[in-house]
Amino acid sequence: MQISKKADYALRAVVILSGLPPGKTMQTQELAKAGSIPTKFLEQILLVLKRSGLLKSKRGVGGGYQLARESRLISLGSVIESIDGELCYLVDADDFPSFNGSRRLIASLRKGQELLNDYLSETSIEDLMEQGDDGSMVGYGI
Repeated sequence: MQISKKADYALRAVVILSGLPPGKTMQTQELAKAGSIPTKFLEQILLVLKRSGLLKSKRGVGGGYQLARESRLISLGSVIESIDGELCYLVDADDFPSFNGSRRLIASLRKGQELLNDYLSETSIEDLMEQGDDGSMVGYGI
């Protein structure tokens, strides 16, 4: 199981933007470089995130993108859903053959799906930013 490359890039962008000081924006090219994201692909992703209400943009000098709401109000799941349309989907029980153990297999996969989706929905971008990779406190609220 793997999220789409588009969702991966969207998560990178949102996490990078969450580290900006309040009121600051970041231009697409700068964001692409910071997240190692192809610029043309990022432009499309940013538009989707903006339409979904996760980002807002500012035009003109000093313009760019920023979070549309506080990072504590944006979950990993909401970013993935805005891009991919759904979270983790492990099994389609309607299309699953019946055999000895199949019911329990389906139940186990559904439980794993539920646990992962709950975690993604409950984990905010702020949760990721509270402690930086070097142990220092980072991240800003908006």
